[in-house]
Amino acid sequence: MTHPRREKWLALAIYVLAATVLLALPTRLHLHNTIIGSPGFLFLWMYAWWPWAILHGLNPLYTHQIWVPGGQNLLWVTSIPSVSIVMAPVTLLFGPLVSYNLVVVLAPAIGAWSAYLLGREMTGKFLPALFGGWVFGFSGYEFGHLLGEVNMFVTFAIPLLVWIYMLHWKGKIGRRWYILLVTVLLVFQFGVSTEVFATLLLFGLLTIVAAVAFAPAGDQRRRHLAALRATMAAILLTIVLLAPCWYYVFFVHYVHGAILKPNVIVADPFNYLIPTPINWLGHLAQSWIGPAHWLTRWQGRSYEQDAYLGLPLLGIVLLFLREFIHQKSIHVLIFMLAVVFVASLGPRLHLPVHIPWVPLPWKAFVHLPLLDKALPARFSLYVSLAAAMIGAWWMAWSKQGRWAKVAWAAATIVFMLPCTWTHSWRYRVPNPGFFTSPALDRYIPQGTTVLIFPDGFKGRAMYWQAESNFRFAMAGGYIGTQVPRGYATSAAQGALTIVPAYANQQAIAQFLLRHYVGAVIVPVADCPTTAAPYAFLHTQPIITGGVRLYLLRRVKPAAGGLMSHH
Repeated sequence: MTHPRREKWLALAIYVLAATVLLALPTRLHLHNTIIGSPGFLFLWMYAWWPWAILHGLNPLYTHQIWVPGGQNLLWVTSIPSVSIVMAPVTLLFGPLVSYNLVVVLAPAIGAWSAYLLGREMTGKFLPALFGGWVFGFSGYEFGHLLGEVNMFVTFAIPLLVWIYMLHWKGKIGRRWYILLVTVLLVFQFGVSTEVFATLLLFGLLTIVAAVAFAPAGDQRRRHLAALRATMAAILLTIVLLAPCWYYVFFVHYVHGAILKPNVIVADPFNYLIPTPINWLGHLAQSWIGPAHWLTRWQGRSYEQDAYLGLPLLGIVLLFLREFIHQKSIHVLIFMLAVVFVASLGPRLHLPVHIPWVPLPWKAFVHLPLLDKALPARFSLYVSLAAAMIGAWWMAWSKQGRWAKVAWAAATIVFMLPCTWTHSWRYRVPNPGFFTSPALDRYIPQGTTVLIFPDGFKGRAMYWQAESNFRFAMAGGYIGTQVPRGYATSAAQGALTIVPAYANQQAIAQFLLRHYVGAVIVPVADCPTTAAPYAFLHTQPIITGGVRLYLLRRVKPAAGGLMSHH
């Protein structure tokens, strides 16, 4: 084994060890009953759904296991088929929770490693590439989305695509292998996130066009043009291979316009410098001085405030610009850093102080298909990759002394460390034994439609259905903000997410009738000491396996809208 190859595996081992210490050790390695990061029960459902649907010969792109009877198109939600299929052996052996936690630990490590491979190709040096890989894989973007969305933090395909492009441009891999590898990675990325897939095509092609423009006339430009043609061939092949998916994307319940407003979830320019509580510095500042008033005005959800790079890394970027800005070979890197930074600010400039309306270039893209669903705050993913490669280049070629570089690198890593030891980074999953016990088969026939309280985002119904190996269908469900039209306008929709004592019980009763619900399940831990809130069901609960089980026969509306048996 050659020396560079040993270094490659050493880098991967370092990243995996770091991710394990930061993410798995705080749970005491209880990967079977504790979620690392956000309690994303819908993702646990997806991990189980894809292998189960494929093994049972069902169409995995559309499910009738939730939102009975209409079902749900899974290509307009965060269904992560690529990750689910890759992790299927682990899911089938150990369950979706273990699979999810393994991905949470491995995603930053593999993302860092893929950026290391790119940095090593750019610089030819181990330590600078190791630093660049860390900056990308353990970035504010990555750890922000570890608290939010699995479809956003599996990012290793992006540096790998750039790395493969460089290998092809240098003549290290041929055209056919390049087209094949790019196609595989693009198909995989589509199955992770259609949003990232769309923005990757935009920024990736823009990068190649910039490389052609900045390259000196002659052999270098010809090779870039040849690589551009090969890339377009790979994109065309990807589009053909994904033909069945395009049908479900554009012709089955197509979502017109933005899902979330692109002028709300944007990167605040100050967030690149100032940490949030996701980072240990931000957590410490919040503990000591409390959240500053103007910080509370940052746009978007807490885990979307993920642009943080830190003062030391920004210092490295400035030192890099001062020293290398006249070097033509890195003009593409500088150009793309500027492009993705400005794009991440959204269609108009947001600042924590009142300013007049200032339009930005991304405004031109907010009405294009697929790109109209993209959230500019997430473009900090590309900013972190550009900053990582700038950091690797500066560490490799700057005239600064060795110890100065070590100090800058150490400060960058320390300033970027996340705050993973707090309780917000782990969630103990309540799992009543009923859903994996023989009592489930005894009381609920195969295919029965069930409603589990509470439903929606705060409920665990999706996970419990997956744990039961889809033994029953559900009248409700939660797989993101996209709700079938018939449910979105239902008076019961909001009522299902709260305790019936405070809900519209008449609407719930009509909902149960309309959707032929045969059983209502309420976890004992979520239920008051008495069953009074569920008296409108007119049946006595069976308490078994940690749940209250209400078995319903065929029902019809009674006087006052309550339910009676016949």
